[in-house]
Amino acid sequence: MALTPKLEIRQSPSLLLTPRLRQAISLLQMNNLELNEAVEQELRGNPLLEREDDRLADTEDDFAPTIDDIGQTPEEIAAEEMLPDIDAAAEFDDFGSDSEGYEAFETADWADYNQNKTRRGDDDAFDYFEKKLTGEKSLYDLLSEQINLAFTRASDRLLAGILSENLDAAGYFRGNLAELAARLKTSPERLNDILGRLKQFEPSGIFAENLAECLKIQLADGGNLTPELDTLLDNLPLLAERKFKELSTLCGCTPARIIAAAALIKTLNPKPAAAFADNRATYIIPDVFVKRNRRGEYRVELNDMTLPRLLINRGYYAELRKDKSAARYLKENLSHANFLIKALHQRATTILRVAEEIVLRQYHFFEKGIEHLRPMTLKDVAGALSLSESTVSRVTTGKYLEAPNGMFELKYFFSAAAGSYIGDDTSTTVIRHKIKTLIDNENPQNILSDDKIVELLEQDGVKIARRTVTKYREALGIPTSGQRKRAKRA
Repeated sequence: MALTPKLEIRQSPSLLLTPRLRQAISLLQMNNLELNEAVEQELRGNPLLEREDDRLADTEDDFAPTIDDIGQTPEEIAAEEMLPDIDAAAEFDDFGSDSEGYEAFETADWADYNQNKTRRGDDDAFDYFEKKLTGEKSLYDLLSEQINLAFTRASDRLLAGILSENLDAAGYFRGNLAELAARLKTSPERLNDILGRLKQFEPSGIFAENLAECLKIQLADGGNLTPELDTLLDNLPLLAERKFKELSTLCGCTPARIIAAAALIKTLNPKPAAAFADNRATYIIPDVFVKRNRRGEYRVELNDMTLPRLLINRGYYAELRKDKSAARYLKENLSHANFLIKALHQRATTILRVAEEIVLRQYHFFEKGIEHLRPMTLKDVAGALSLSESTVSRVTTGKYLEAPNGMFELKYFFSAAAGSYIGDDTSTTVIRHKIKTLIDNENPQNILSDDKIVELLEQDGVKIARRTVTKYREALGIPTSGQRKRAKRA
């Protein structure tokens, strides 16, 4: 049979994501902060869109009385118009020389004014937030000052500044000298020399390339770096595992001296830049509130204070509609504005429906706590609300719920059942919580093994295999019983 090219027409169903559908999906998975940023971009690009708050403000401004209209009757206005002109020089000179009634200003100074600006009410300890932020010095400010003092050549200062841009959040140098040298058209040796001088900067340990070097720099600055400590820091994994006998052999000293050296190392700072990190409080704004009414029922409300409210400026549309050349432009923007408002409404409705279903299914959690968290999957909620699992996943990602017993991400309430061996009504999240609680409360003299945890859980009505305990413990980042025992003894 000969192979020849031919044309065929086939029909096959396929799902195409239109730009508008992509935008609706994108809006669905945004949190309120991201949503407001996206809406701001739409407001800048679409002249027909406006915020409801802006419309109300403009309306109020149109009818707002001016300062000349307040507290004056027509008779007062007429009388004021008949007053003679004021000799500004004579009147104000005389007023300025008359101190009667203004004695308080004789003892006032700028310190009192500043005190009033930084206090609220009678709370002397109040620290004005903006004042605190402006008073903090960043790490790069400190490094810039030292660079200007340490380097005299302008080119060296420039290279030192570029090297400082390769610091991570902990203060370690993460750049590649060879690549930087090629990009900057200089030699790696010169960059390495500058980096060596930067490692002498404050805070001690800054610009180190690994943890061992960071600790060595701090010990050297304090005059405490000995050959024993140098060898010890070259074998940090052994120190982390508390293998003091092996380390004593490598360092040529007794285990007691290794333990003393480990205590000294604990006093060092493994993250030199941590003190300069942004320590401003980060607040989570809830998307949904769960409140109890007078009958003891839980009511779910959207946090509409953070949701953008958009309107279409019909008056502006009517004015521009007269221009025939702008007809297509107006039609596209009007269509897009209508779709955006509809998508925002659909997003809010979907979040509210999903949150209500979560509260309904996890009623005992809100009443009694985490011990009563029930297994629940995305499929369960999606089936109950006739939504797709991907939609429920997008709605619950990055969205938070504030309830009487705390703030929770919507994703927190989803967990699989532990299985038939344990019980289909037991959540894996509950079991992890029980394991963590047991380990947190264990006696340092009697560290719990995984087998012992299995026994304690069985006494609590949870039957679970040892390998499952090990899996959950590792997922929680909890070390083994042997590692915990060595750490608590040290």
